[in-house]
Amino acid sequence: MMVASLGIALPEIRQTFSLSTITAGSLFSVMMMIAALTSFIAGRLADRMGRKTVLISGLTFLALGFGSAGITSDRLLFFFFLALTGIGYGFTPPSLYAIMSDLLPNRRGLGASLVSVSYGIGGAIGAVLASRIIAAFGWRAAFVTVGGIAAVDMLLQLFWIRNISSIRTANRSSSFKDALTTPILILALAEFIGGSVFWSSAAWTPTLLRVAKMLTLQETGWLMGLLSLANMLGSFSLGSLSDKFGRKLVIALSAFPAAATAFVVYYRLESVAAIAVGIFVFGTLKASVPALVVALAQEAAPAGSAGTASGIIMSLHYTSGVLAPLIAAQLITGTGDIVLAMILVSSVPLVLYGSLIGAVRERSPTIAR
Repeated sequence: MMVASLGIALPEIRQTFSLSTITAGSLFSVMMMIAALTSFIAGRLADRMGRKTVLISGLTFLALGFGSAGITSDRLLFFFFLALTGIGYGFTPPSLYAIMSDLLPNRRGLGASLVSVSYGIGGAIGAVLASRIIAAFGWRAAFVTVGGIAAVDMLLQLFWIRNISSIRTANRSSSFKDALTTPILILALAEFIGGSVFWSSAAWTPTLLRVAKMLTLQETGWLMGLLSLANMLGSFSLGSLSDKFGRKLVIALSAFPAAATAFVVYYRLESVAAIAVGIFVFGTLKASVPALVVALAQEAAPAGSAGTASGIIMSLHYTSGVLAPLIAAQLITGTGDIVLAMILVSSVPLVLYGSLIGAVRERSPTIAR
């Protein structure tokens, strides 16, 4: 909800603080860079201190950071509070993925996909809520409202979640060095590459649709909404299938067709209806990132290191979120062909992503426990 609200409110924020285009874009980079650093730490803390402690801390940082950003009038403080929000953004997913691993040890694919699906639902609700509040009361009211929702969420989790399994996990957790196994490092690299497709397509597909496919703003918005819906449905479906047929098989059978679909969507399709079908298929097939990679990493990690594994994967996911749109922008500028550039940052990485996943030895959920 916070990322969606920031995106919706960006024009008003630029006007309030007199920000340039580059400076306004850096607002997202600040959050993502901090999240990349803190998620790496948060996963380890979830193993050592308990899942609940890290989750509550993350939600507290989110509430304080985003809510305070909505009331400050100082530009530097605004960036500071967004950085504080980034800490919470980095703390929350690793602890959630670890909690899901504890709750569903034999269905980690489903558990991880539920986190990704809820992320998409929050983005959709956040965009609608923020747009209406901004229109009625201004962007500051939207920030304070979403910050208040985070505070209520924190209080619910504080009284709702039991930390018994987390404490047991922390007592038998292995060292951080032991968690940095070759499979985990390979999966981290795979997540960086696969995650780059997620971020690049989210950042630059709207521009391609409007510039290269000559679609209207309304048509582009509808198609991007369809892409988000496909991501949610794909994450849930692929997660459930991976529990039955294995993570590697499901990722391979989705990543390589997704690479081919991206080529067809960006290069061949022209009509709105055809692009809509292609976008939906593409979004569904590429949705194994990051949920299934997290689940695979949790099962490949030593006993008691599920949180650490989740944090490492999410750290690389956020790192790709900082770099991938910039790399895509450089390719678009360098080639002068946005269609070619988008194929290079989608089809090629998906092939590499599927190949790297294939190099990891998969363990069954029972063995991983």
